[in-house]
Amino acid sequence: MPCRSSMLLVGLDIGTSSVKALAFTLTGSCVAEGRASFATVYSGSARAEQHPNDWWQASVQALRAMTERLNLQTQQVAGIGLTGQCPTFTLLDLTSGDVGPGLLYQDNRAANETEHFIQRFGALNIHQRTGQTPSPFYVLPKLLWLKAQHSDWFRPGVAAVQPRDLVAWHLTGRLATEPTHAACTLAYDLMAGNWARDWLDELDLIQLSWPELLPSSSVQGLLTAEAAAATGLPVGTPVITGAADSLCAVYGAQAMAAGVLCEVTGTSTCLHLTVMQPVAAYTVNTYPHIEPGRWCAEVGLNTTGGAIAWLSTLLGRTADDLLTAAAAAPLGAEQLFFLPHLSGGERDAPERCGAFIGLQLGHDVRHMSRAVLEGVAYAIRQRVELLGTSGNVITQLISCGGASRSALWTQIKADVLGLPTSVVTPMDTTAWGAALIVSKTLNIPVTSTALMNRNFQPVQVQTNQYQPFYRRFCRFEEFFAERN
Repeated sequence: MPCRSSMLLVGLDIGTSSVKALAFTLTGSCVAEGRASFATVYSGSARAEQHPNDWWQASVQALRAMTERLNLQTQQVAGIGLTGQCPTFTLLDLTSGDVGPGLLYQDNRAANETEHFIQRFGALNIHQRTGQTPSPFYVLPKLLWLKAQHSDWFRPGVAAVQPRDLVAWHLTGRLATEPTHAACTLAYDLMAGNWARDWLDELDLIQLSWPELLPSSSVQGLLTAEAAAATGLPVGTPVITGAADSLCAVYGAQAMAAGVLCEVTGTSTCLHLTVMQPVAAYTVNTYPHIEPGRWCAEVGLNTTGGAIAWLSTLLGRTADDLLTAAAAAPLGAEQLFFLPHLSGGERDAPERCGAFIGLQLGHDVRHMSRAVLEGVAYAIRQRVELLGTSGNVITQLISCGGASRSALWTQIKADVLGLPTSVVTPMDTTAWGAALIVSKTLNIPVTSTALMNRNFQPVQVQTNQYQPFYRRFCRFEEFFAERN
């Protein structure tokens, strides 16, 4: 075991577009990091796929880059905490190591299977048992779709695994998952804390090897010799189960006080509110919390930072160029509106489409960029209002993740929501949250969290100006929803 004063905690985040490996001191300072990206293939109106082998190869590259920067300090790594995108998944043959297609959370092709699942078990019953509002967003409907296309994969010895699970299996040789990932499947009984095996049996999915369930704060295994050689880390390093990416971000941002809503914003956005009991409202999802005795109420959007990345590619400008251009446009973007549903709809409405509305010859990159920022903010407000109608009082927003770097975008959100908003730095609270789970599991107290908040107050004049724009945005949403 390394000397306590010099110990390092590693957070490994298998994200939507890249893997990040960060090594932190016990005072919360990041001393080394490695990153490796991978591609997503979008085809058709509802398909989003990745190659699962990329999750592992990118993890190796990111860890290797981090260890090369650490050099001799790799011996000080006390443990590796895992986190990742979800509910993305693949099928893994535990004997051969072969993998099937990797279907992203953004993939909405399983709409018919979702309806079949709802008809069989009842929407309210599904929500009550799993904590989730059934939609193609989740793993189980996609499994039903995949079974109809590739029935040969559905046999003993094949497991349904998410990116964190696959990487952990490569690192330790042990197949397992944890409650926050399991809750993203629609196959997890929230209150029982176990797989809903009766449903899996009825749906003829029980023959799959469903991963062992471990607490978030547990040692899944020790780094194998093969994984150690690939990554540059010491053999026998503890690998900690960790939690889903947005839950780790909430944990890392310490956004767990009553009334504090945590916006975890990157390619997509998750909005988490710590609550003391599961939320009954059908439109709100409930996840297990990393801390026992608490729960996370959650709503989200599939394409937020991803919308800026899309516009950046489309116009041949950098994301920073677009943010600078947006600052030069007036509030309301000269009546240009943007619906941010670019990845085949949303989890609760797969039929939703993205759109620019009101586009004219006088509009340019400034107005389009501003409209994207405002459109995302309006859509976030819709979901915040859903949380509010479920009986939760929200008094503050804490924003973290890559897309929170923009002061302009954060101020727009504060004005549209009418809420004081804080941006947490360091930005990468997801990896930091995974590292904190290492410290919790191994009983290694951190001496500081090294978090700083940059505060944004809503400007009342601008909040008032946004009101009619927000109402028009909602009418546009309703108009398109009625025609799909």
